[in-house]
Amino acid sequence: MGHSSLGATPLDPGQTLPGMGTIAYINESDGRDAIFIRDASGSDVIFRCDYENEIVLTPSVSSDGKFITFLVDNGRDQKAVHILGPIEKVNGKWQADDYLIIMVRGGAWPVIHDSKSVYLSMPDQTSLVMSGSSNIYLISAEKIQQITKNQGLSSHIWPLINPEGNKLIYREIPLPDKNGDVVEPIKSILFDLQSGASEAHFVNQFVYMEQWTEQGEILFSSKERDENGNRIYALYNPETMETREIYRNKSRQGSLSNEARFLATIRPMPEGGADFDIFVTDLLSKVEINLTQSPKESESIIGWIK
Repeated sequence: MGHSSLGATPLDPGQTLPGMGTIAYINESDGRDAIFIRDASGSDVIFRCDYENEIVLTPSVSSDGKFITFLVDNGRDQKAVHILGPIEKVNGKWQADDYLIIMVRGGAWPVIHDSKSVYLSMPDQTSLVMSGSSNIYLISAEKIQQITKNQGLSSHIWPLINPEGNKLIYREIPLPDKNGDVVEPIKSILFDLQSGASEAHFVNQFVYMEQWTEQGEILFSSKERDENGNRIYALYNPETMETREIYRNKSRQGSLSNEARFLATIRPMPEGGADFDIFVTDLLSKVEINLTQSPKESESIIGWIK
């Protein structure tokens, strides 16, 4: 990866970036977690939690930008898996239907498969005690199908699905053996949903896989920060295994727009503070905006909507 700093020129509050498009994110509405859709004309709430103690977790947007899947955590070790969609603008207002797919226990990460089903990383739901082991399942209203089998030796988390819908990549986190030793390295597994073939990527690399882009690359950020404390964002081609850096900043979480021009990240505001806002950077002009400027302690990015 390169080492050049990709700083950005900020705009005044309230301005927007030409051609920025539409983005979905989590913020607060009436004291409750909510999902917003934001475009050049403003923002609309398309989902709001029923109670103040509920929070929206691990959201993701489909590759076509029409559906969002996420969890609602009620704080009692129960999480509801939802699908919102189709997301559309009607009479000048963004809206979407809400579907409850399943209730689960333990940590879980969903990614949208189609309008009625998700691939979901979760622990075994039949065990009375939640272990550190998770597998990936295909969940729909009709069935639950186990996709990966880790034999209790690792945990399969953070799944991403490619735009064609025929491959998953997920992180394989090895679990300690009976002596407390970890033998296998941490890695990402690229899994072909049709053939069942798999191959390892990012072996012994501590990365956050953020998004599988329309261009067939995987946006990831490195846990290893540079000398200035910046997180490094890069694109990885799983076919050639080539990597190219696109951005550095003191930020967390990232999402690229459909044409890979605009990068949304979350940054502390002010720098070093406890509150976070969503920033959008034009990777061509290096101009950026503070998108949310919110009193909420921290927002979360979901993704870009077509």
